[in-house]
Amino acid sequence: MTLDGIVLVDKPEGPTSHDVVAMVRKIFNTRKVGHAGTLDPMATGMLVIGVGRATRLLGHLTLSDKEYVGTIRLGIATDTDDAQGHVTSTATCGSITDEKILEVVRSFRGHISQRPSSVSAIKVDGKRAYARVRQGEEVELKPRDVTVHDLEILSIVHLAQVDCVDVSVRVVCSAGTYIRALARDIGKQLGVGGHLTSLRRTRSGLFTTMSPLDALRETPKMLDLDEAMRMAFPCITLEVDDAIRARHGVRVPAPVDSHSGIVGVFNPDGHVVSLGRVENGEVFPVVVFAE
Repeated sequence: MTLDGIVLVDKPEGPTSHDVVAMVRKIFNTRKVGHAGTLDPMATGMLVIGVGRATRLLGHLTLSDKEYVGTIRLGIATDTDDAQGHVTSTATCGSITDEKILEVVRSFRGHISQRPSSVSAIKVDGKRAYARVRQGEEVELKPRDVTVHDLEILSIVHLAQVDCVDVSVRVVCSAGTYIRALARDIGKQLGVGGHLTSLRRTRSGLFTTMSPLDALRETPKMLDLDEAMRMAFPCITLEVDDAIRARHGVRVPAPVDSHSGIVGVFNPDGHVVSLGRVENGEVFPVVVFAE
C-alpha cells in the first residue's frame, strides 16, 4: 500500500488532534503525518489526516467549509466557552422563550465578526493562545470575519431542575469559525451566558465518511492521493506534454472550460500531477508532486 493519501478519522472525545496524528503515525508506521483543522479534545468527528505527500495538501484542505452538530447550554458561562472550563457566571433562564432563542440564533447567520476563545490554538507571537492562558497570561484575541452559511436549531430543551436551556444546533460554516464562540455569543446576546457542552464535526469540505481509530488499527485504510484529490477539488486533465511540464512546475495552457481557481491537475493516465491554480487561461503550479 502506498503511503501517500488522506485518512478520515472519526476522532473520539478526549485526545487532542495531535494525539490522533501520533496514533495514525503508529498505525501506518510512518512519520510524515499531519492534520487539516484542529478539533478540541472535547469534540468528536471528522479529522482529516494527511500521510506522506498528501501532507502538502493540508493547508488547502483546511480552508474548506465545515459542518457541525452541537449543544449550547444557556444560563452558564465558562472561561473556556465549553464544558471543560470553570464556571464564570450563572443566570436564570425562566424568561428565555423559544421564540427569543430563535430570533437571536437567526442573527448569527451570514457574515459575522467573531472573537475566538482565549484557549484556542491560534498562535500569539509564536505561541498557542491556550498555552499562554495555562501559564496565567490574559489573552484577548482579535475578532475575525467568518461566515455561518447555515445555523439550524435541532431542538430546545428547558432543564427546569438546573434552570438552564439546552439548544442543539447544526452549523455549516467557513474555515476558522469557532462553535464555542458562537455558544458564548448567543448566550451573551440572550443575557444569560452560554457554553458548548458537546460538538461533533460531521463534514469537512466534501469528506463525510470517516473511520474510528479502532477500525483503522484493525484494518488500515486511506484515500490514495488520486482519489483524495478528486474528492477535494475540481479537477482537470492535461495532454501528455503539458502534464510533463506541469509536473516540473512550469505553467501550461488550461484546457477549455477549466474551472477557475484551485484545481487538481491530472495526466491522461488518471494520476495526479499537481495542485494548480487556473487563471487567465493558464494553469499555475501550487503544489507539484514528483513521480
